[in-house]
Amino acid sequence: MSDFSKRLYAILKNHPSSTLIANLNTRTESYTLGNELILTSVVDTIEPNCYIASPYAMIIIYAQEELTKIPSWLYRNSGWLLIQTFAFILRLARIDHVQTLNNYLLSTNFFSPYWEIRDDLSAITYQARTRHPHHALLLRSLNGVQNPHLIKQLQRIGWTPLVSRQIYLFSQWQTIYHKHNVQMDQKLLSSERFIFVKPPLEDDSAFNAAYSLYNSLYLDKYSIHNVQFTPLYLKQLVEQRLLHLRLLKDTLHDRYVGVIGMMGDGGVITAPIVGYETHSPKKDALYRRIIAYALSYAHQHDYLLNLSSGAAEFKTLRGGEPHLEYMMVYTHHLPLFRKIVWKALSLLSRYFYAPLLQKFHL
Repeated sequence: MSDFSKRLYAILKNHPSSTLIANLNTRTESYTLGNELILTSVVDTIEPNCYIASPYAMIIIYAQEELTKIPSWLYRNSGWLLIQTFAFILRLARIDHVQTLNNYLLSTNFFSPYWEIRDDLSAITYQARTRHPHHALLLRSLNGVQNPHLIKQLQRIGWTPLVSRQIYLFSQWQTIYHKHNVQMDQKLLSSERFIFVKPPLEDDSAFNAAYSLYNSLYLDKYSIHNVQFTPLYLKQLVEQRLLHLRLLKDTLHDRYVGVIGMMGDGGVITAPIVGYETHSPKKDALYRRIIAYALSYAHQHDYLLNLSSGAAEFKTLRGGEPHLEYMMVYTHHLPLFRKIVWKALSLLSRYFYAPLLQKFHL
């Protein structure tokens, strides 16, 4: 059994989801297949929710927020009408009547080695659709580098791919460490003023600082709809040895100015917790220091590092390789209209959205 899944389930089953992630409304269940514990998040209705469990939030809520960034009144209002029409269709199709398998409730999920070596995933598909016969089945955060066999096996038994975003992977460490930007960033790690420290479990103020620094970047600067981790959850993840959390301390002013938190399984690691004082002087290079630490940690342990989406130019200059990320959906047991809507989403994502991602390096 994946030790990661077992320890994470021990946290999730004992807490309402909103006490761990403030903007999340779901319940966590589990399946057992062979010797493997499979976590699943279950959502029944469209309500205020986070995209890690809600397709409606991912598709509609984010699109509404992006509209505010369009300067043209005409395009902004035309986009609003289009989104409202699409939202109506998705509500009719009960798009959030869904369970997401292997959902670790992170911006980027990962998979234990079990998923890649399994030749028949019909059993877990059958278990899931039998327990919740009116829910679509989802798997998030798959890509052709990490999950080639899994994607192939899912398609063979009737799962459909949807493009979700473009992500950046780091694994060719010999090439990466010859990059000029990486070499310059790594020098920052020898600083005596800015040092990475492990938060003491007994020090709640350290976890409150991690929470605030993450929020300053991902919620205040980027989007309030991003994952809203609570200090309680961060502390429990560290206690269960699921999260490698480090705070960046400015020793000159004796305060925490950045945070990096990494999680992984099966030779893959992601960084769901990144944050820093966004008002700090550019010369302090806080973001560069944080990413340098993540690269160094992954390199030392020979992990594949999945740094998710965003900051495309910054990541490619440091050796990040862009790849499309997919969701997989299973709808064969659903009514015809709901199947048609999911199929349309798949086609739009693969033949309209994916080319835009690749053309504009989004």
